Amino acid sequence: MPQLKNYREVGIFDLMSAPLNPIGAFDAEQFKKDVRALLAEKKDEQFLAVDLTGLDFVYSDAYNAFIQFQQEMDDRQGLFAVLTNNQTIIDGLKKVGLDKSIKVFSYESDMMSFSLHAQAPEKSDESTSSSEAPDHPVASQNMSGETPSHHLDRRSTGTHRRFTKSFNAIAKEEPTTKKKGLDVPFDDEPSSTRTVIIVILLLLAAVGGTLAFFYF
Repeated sequence: MPQLKNYREVGIFDLMSAPLNPIGAFDAEQFKKDVRALLAEKKDEQFLAVDLTGLDFVYSDAYNAFIQFQQEMDDRQGLFAVLTNNQTIIDGLKKVGLDKSIKVFSYESDMMSFSLHAQAPEKSDESTSSSEAPDHPVASQNMSGETPSHHLDRRSTGTHRRFTKSFNAIAKEEPTTKKKGLDVPFDDEPSSTRTVIIVILLLLAAVGGTLAFFYF
């Protein structure tokens, strides 16, 4: 007659049933024997868990057994886990520091989810690498068919920017009146020279007339 297994497979874990003593408490000694039998049967065992569902507490001998097999799973580069959603047991694990070294699952679905991620690291890596941005600059993907020159022409405005008016846009002022005198201080009026010459000629003519009068 085949021997009944005292564990079941949940994801990558072999989940051991919690052995109970006559008073209904966790039997740490029987648990050690059960685990030893399993490890003898499965030489490559790496993921071991114990089902504490339905138990309200465990004694210190149970914690000692958990520490022992947690260390053994570490040596195998594996993991030891506990399945329980009882807050009293969870608080007890925290008090002795086991929550930092063993994995605590509240439900079997959590164990399955953990197993799926642990079994497919390569797939996760591929999805991560495929989601990485390509070598092209991000700006080139958001241009919606625009050329780089169009993209560069979009300049933001603000108080820090200066705007200059094109010379072609400045209206040329047409002179309406001729500027004279002080309006154009650096311009020489041609009529001034002409007046001086006329005055000199008149003076010469007057001097010549006076001299002719005295001599003739």
